[in-house]
This record gives sequence, C-alpha cells and structure tokens, in this order.
Amino acid sequence: MSSQLFSGIAVLSCVVLFLILLLRRFKQPYFIAYIVSGVLLGPNVLNIIHAPEVVADLGEIGIVLLMFSIGADIDLRHFSQNFYKPFLIAFVQIVLSFICIYLIGGKAGWALNTIVLQSFVISLSSSAIVFQYLERTGEIKSQLGIITCGVLLVQDVLVIPMILSLNFISGTNITIFELVKVCIGGVLILLLLRAAITKKLFQIPMRREIIADHDLQVFIGFCICFGMAWFSSWFGLSPAFGAFAGGIIIGQDKATRWLGKALIPFRVFFMAFFFLAIGLQLDINFVSNNAGIIIMIAISVLVINSFINTILFKVTGNNLRDSLYGGGLLSQIGEFSFVLVTLAASLGLVDSYIHQITLSVITFTMLFSSIWLTIIQRLIYKLPVISEENH
Repeated sequence: MSSQLFSGIAVLSCVVLFLILLLRRFKQPYFIAYIVSGVLLGPNVLNIIHAPEVVADLGEIGIVLLMFSIGADIDLRHFSQNFYKPFLIAFVQIVLSFICIYLIGGKAGWALNTIVLQSFVISLSSSAIVFQYLERTGEIKSQLGIITCGVLLVQDVLVIPMILSLNFISGTNITIFELVKVCIGGVLILLLLRAAITKKLFQIPMRREIIADHDLQVFIGFCICFGMAWFSSWFGLSPAFGAFAGGIIIGQDKATRWLGKALIPFRVFFMAFFFLAIGLQLDINFVSNNAGIIIMIAISVLVINSFINTILFKVTGNNLRDSLYGGGLLSQIGEFSFVLVTLAASLGLVDSYIHQITLSVITFTMLFSSIWLTIIQRLIYKLPVISEENH
C-alpha cells in the first residue's frame, strides 16, 4: 500500500513539475497544469489515481486555506464601505443569468430543472482562479480588486440558497431546523465581522515567541482557519465562507502578518489537489466526441458573463477600462458550480449527458480564462483613458 502511495505521489509530482515548467515558458497560470495532470493520471488515460473522492476532499482544504489567506489581507473597513456594490453586482448577475438561460432553454426545449441549474452554474465565478490572479498582479487591494473579491464572496454565500433550491425542486424534504440553523449561522458570522470593524476582536498573545517559532505559527493559523470553517459548515454554510471570515477577523491584528507566509506552502499543495480533482472528473471520451459543442458553449459563456459583468461594473460607478477588466476576471465558471451540478445529478435533476457536458464546459471556461483575459487586456490598452478616478 505504501509503495503505491509513494509511486503515485512521485508520478504526480513529476507530471505537475513538467507541465508547470512548460506553462512557465508560455507565461500561463499553473492551475492549467493541475487540471491536465488530473486528466492524464485519471481513469481514462494512465489510471494512476484511484480515489478521486479523496483528492476532491484535499482540494476543498486548498479552497479553505486560500479564502482564509485572502480574508487576512483584506482591508475590512474599506470593504464594508463598498459592500453594496459587490452585493448588487452578484445579485443582478444571477437574475440576468436566469433570464438569459431561460430564453436559450425555452427555445431548446429544456426542462425547468435544467434551466434553473444552468443559470446557477454560469452565475458563479472561480474564487480560486481570480484570487490567485489578483494576488499575483498585486491588485487584490485595489478598488477594483476589493469589489471583485466582494462579488466572489457574495456568490459563495449565495451557493447555500442555491443548494436549498435544488433540494426543494427535487422534492427532498428540508426541515425547518436546517433552515433556521443556516440563518443563525449567517447572522452570527455577520455579527462577528461587524464587531471586527468597530473594535479589535482578536489580539494574539505571546507575539515575540510566535514570530520566532514557525511551528506555532502554522498551527495557530490552522486552528483559526479550520475552526471557523468547521463553525460555518456546522451551520450549513460554506466552509470557505467561514475561513474567509476567520481570516478577516485575525487580519485586524497587524501582528499576524506572518500568517500568510506560514501557510503558503500548504495552500499551494492543497489547491493543486482541487484542480487535480476537476481533471479527474472529466470523461475524455465524452469530451472528444462532443468537443465542438463544448468549446462553442464555453466561449459563449465567457462572452456572455463578460458582457453582463462589464455592464454591472459600469452601472456601479467604475470606468470603462475597469468594467471590462472586472467583467473578464469574472467570466469563467467557478468551483462551486461543480458542487451544484454534482448535487443535481445525485438528486436526479439532470441526466448523465447534461451532467458531463456541464462539467466539461465549466472546466473549459477555466482553461480558456487566461487566454480570454489576455484578449480583454489588449482591448483595454487600445481604449482611450476617459477617467482615472477609480485607479
């Protein structure tokens, strides 16, 4: 058993390393290497990884660590002053996505279940991709970065009512207790964040000792990150949302700036498993047989999402350049859409064809997002500078 484990990790590491070096040469994001590695090592090609569910669980840890790190870096006061903008963008985006899918699905003869699911799916962007991109470019603390992060956070919160809606449509009984628990959990976390704005809730003890002790740093970070993730999950909310809130709370203490560096290696490692799990879910035979329609839908989604988000960013007071850029950042479909489509399949709301084509389209929008964003940026550079008040 141990021999298989070590050989699997060795092969995985070598494949990922080779692909990363290749992508580095072409200046492409590394998450593509992780997805392609999942495809290559999955059951349809080399069949080296035999436990995709374990990989998916490890990947969720990566999302939790990422959201915790982002929360620790966010300026909470500035974020709270501009919260209405990301909330408005995220909410209207879902409405417009539903209208768009309803018009398309109506002509295509889709069932209402499929229309609702697909509108939910395309309205969610990838926190993992966008946060990593903004971190790499140093734009995460810019006004546009804060609004974009806010939109992603609101989307993550809205996943909960989406899950409840799918359960309701399928006829699955949801108890009053579960609904009340979700509401209580959301209110408690919001109250914690409100208290963090008005006064420091957290001041770390033993500061000098901890700064010199890497082990203490790591496990203090783990306690807060996964403690808040568990707290949020117990109430029926997203673990990533709880970790994000925990990051915001601890980030108010300036003495915790070491946390980000202490957790970076773990975040990179587990985030790789998240994207690896995406590649493992792809059915290569299905993708090759339906490549044309998958690529066409994926490109259409990128264009439609960019258009919708650009309009919403512009309406909320951003200049044209920032609006186009924000629309491009949020154009791909996100990781929580995998959760929704997998849930819908388990509830019998969609057949295997819709399940597989949706998984494929989500993956391809992620893979194409870097190229699409490059196209958007080149378009932005050609625009005249009309206003710089938002830079």
